[in-house]
Amino acid sequence: MRAESLEGLHVLSTGQGERTVVLLHGYSDHGGTWQKVLPTLSERYRVLVVDLPGFGLSAAARWQEPLIDGYVEVLSALVGDEDDRVSVIGNSLGAVTALAWASARPDLVADVVLSDMPGVTRVPRSWTRGTQLRVDRLTQLLTRPLPARYLQQMVGALYAGAALRHPMRAGAGVRAGYVEHYATRQQVAALLTIGRIVIREIAELPIPTMIDELAVPALLLWGANDLLTPARAARRITVGADRRVAVIPNCGHCPQLDCPSEFLGEVLPFLAR
Repeated sequence: MRAESLEGLHVLSTGQGERTVVLLHGYSDHGGTWQKVLPTLSERYRVLVVDLPGFGLSAAARWQEPLIDGYVEVLSALVGDEDDRVSVIGNSLGAVTALAWASARPDLVADVVLSDMPGVTRVPRSWTRGTQLRVDRLTQLLTRPLPARYLQQMVGALYAGAALRHPMRAGAGVRAGYVEHYATRQQVAALLTIGRIVIREIAELPIPTMIDELAVPALLLWGANDLLTPARAARRITVGADRRVAVIPNCGHCPQLDCPSEFLGEVLPFLAR
């Protein structure tokens, strides 16, 4: 494995396959969210694991509004010299970014896997109401003296409760890798700022139309027990020769962590079709 950098963008490159697969994480997450499926993917493909600007080891990378359009520009620059078009796998915000990228640059993107993508029906109420309650609570706590370890524990508990159906199955290392990026008030405050931008931008995107007009093959999948982007959205997707839908049973918002074998069972045949 080796790390690469483009305008502050942290990218982990691994694998020796002839095709390139780009992995895009969700909001508040980082490239470590793919750790349970990365070994299998890298046996078959060259894989680029991206920390999107504002997150993970790209936290200090330059970003500006509109955020998702900026991600598309940075990713296009990242793969612009590739010999062939790339496959893209995105989870949550990463799925929205993958959709926007494939819509804008089908000359660079060959196909997409859109996992637990918000916006197919509408921005989930849990993002705008339930999440806001958690954000308000975090904001209040940021005004008080609070040791870093307690701040990290609180952020980690919110992540595990909202994103994972099986927190214990995901393992302590997953949570530890997640919370290491939220050890200070400044890091959490920046996360909340980006969150407000993300919710607004996703709500403004015509995601159902973008799916209908997508010019590249797509696999859309959900965890059946996703609390943040409920799997009932799958019923809104028109299935066709180049558009497949799958719902993974007993799985949450991050199936690559909750149910990695089942996730790969859907993704690998799609990539190899």
